[in-house]
Amino acid sequence: MAITGRYLFTQPETILAILSVVAIYFTFHLGAESTSDVLLKMIHFTSFSVYVGMSFWVTFVAGLAMYRIIPRHLFSQVQSVLFPKFVRYCMIFSSFSLISYYLLVKSTSNGLPLKKLSGLIISVLGSVLSCILINPLVDAIARRNEVEKAEKVGQGIGNDNEGCKKLLDTNEQYATLYNRVVKLHGASALVNLICLVGITLHLLVLSYNVKIE
Repeated sequence: MAITGRYLFTQPETILAILSVVAIYFTFHLGAESTSDVLLKMIHFTSFSVYVGMSFWVTFVAGLAMYRIIPRHLFSQVQSVLFPKFVRYCMIFSSFSLISYYLLVKSTSNGLPLKKLSGLIISVLGSVLSCILINPLVDAIARRNEVEKAEKVGQGIGNDNEGCKKLLDTNEQYATLYNRVVKLHGASALVNLICLVGITLHLLVLSYNVKIE
């Protein structure tokens, strides 16, 4: 049976629904608190929660699941699309988190509140480094895969790639590309770990400073 028309819920409609809820809420709570302060808090909590969710999902769920269930080259194709978007969105949302939180705390702090901002600063710097690393990594993976396809190896799942291990000993070009991928992937993983440390620090800052009434 052919499916015609659009899905009931698409991304634009979802965004419109969220904005409608925000507008209705502010309509019934006018004067309760400064609108600009509430908007800043909402921007901060929204951007930071999206950043946290993406980071933990990609790091601990999506990447590991795909690595274990889909062939190596297909996994690489997914990575080449998913990971550049992931690191760019991380940079965007961590930056929004940093700017909004700075605007929220600057009125209650003398000078730059580095202690409160340290986790977010670490996350932003890490996200920038990830953006610098991702294109060379994707390019190196693509070139490595071309050699593997030409040699008819690398079709296994996860570590099930004996042909690739043998190729390392017989093909110097492949060994060079393989080592480049390993180094770039290791650097990217380390930077991602640093970002997660920054996230944890800011979660601690929020836990100490946010009051729930």
